[in-house]
Amino acid sequence: MFREELFDGYVICCDVIRMGEDYTLAVYGGGRPHVGSVVMAIARPSLSGEGISATSSVLNGVGHKDEAIGRIFAEAVAKAKRCTAVCSCGIHVDNISPEQLLRVQGCCDRLLQRVLIEINE
Repeated sequence: MFREELFDGYVICCDVIRMGEDYTLAVYGGGRPHVGSVVMAIARPSLSGEGISATSSVLNGVGHKDEAIGRIFAEAVAKAKRCTAVCSCGIHVDNISPEQLLRVQGCCDRLLQRVLIEINE
């Protein structure tokens, strides 16, 4: 499990499970971790003909906006490992301010970089 300190005692975690050549990730945290969105990304050749990209499918819980972070994680892992990656994501902070939301995004960026380093070793 990977953890990043957020603010006010909140943390964001990422569990990574290798499933053969594929990966399942759970990204969760804040005051009420949950399953808000699930993203499946499948690596494919880029439509430009250069490099690798990913095609994603999303399931969102009603009223949840966890897709944005889940998509970033799933697509990054799918492209890095040329595999299928699934990310279940649920981060909740009551009455989050715009500044705190930026801190969540920065925390998730750092967490993803740690995950990518680990899976590429």
